[in-house]
Amino acid sequence: MSLQHRYLLSDDCLHCTLKSDSNFCNLPVEPLSRLSEIGHSSLFPADALLLAEAQIPRGVFIICSGRVKLSLVTRDAKTVILKIAGERQVMGLSSVLSGRPSPVTVTTVEPCQIKFVDQASIRRLIDEMGLALNCAQEIGREVQSTFLDVYELLMARSSTEKLARLLLSWATPDDDGNFDVRLASDFTHEEMAQMIGSSRETVTRLLSDLKRRDLIRMEGSILVIADKVALQAIAA
Repeated sequence: MSLQHRYLLSDDCLHCTLKSDSNFCNLPVEPLSRLSEIGHSSLFPADALLLAEAQIPRGVFIICSGRVKLSLVTRDAKTVILKIAGERQVMGLSSVLSGRPSPVTVTTVEPCQIKFVDQASIRRLIDEMGLALNCAQEIGREVQSTFLDVYELLMARSSTEKLARLLLSWATPDDDGNFDVRLASDFTHEEMAQMIGSSRETVTRLLSDLKRRDLIRMEGSILVIADKVALQAIAA
């Protein structure tokens, strides 16, 4: 997607070309028009902090374009990345509705276009427009998605299997067959370690081993899965 079509700084949700099949994009005309009025779209750079763990958010952040990472700090002071959230997901909704602090920290992975709606305005919109079901569906989808990501991590028996699953999760559904799968390498070895609950040194060693076995290779900043079938066998 070109930058021209990826970032369209307009608060007009009704005619937004970035709309997709999500609960907030598919609101009826009147509440969607109200959302346009109370929300403000902005471009955020990579590594921008949206939500902080253990702090009450000042509103919700609708990810119109780009990706963010959800992380938390464990009791032994280790950072764990729970998941990477994509476009049209809503960050901070459950905390805003419950009045509780955010259970995770949310940071942009790359430049993102985000619509922000402050806490009072989003609560008023939900009450006046009867959007409780939409919110419940959005929160339910978020919980299920996060559960599946954590489940995949816990069910893996080794760091090698976890890393293989992580790499395969970045491929798109169109990447069928055993042809080269090209992935933008957006994450450092430290971040990949945080995603699979391992150490940076372990990830570096495992990636080197996968390269030695000709399962993956690097082409500049692009990570290429050269043997997807073999990587799937490791992940299984």
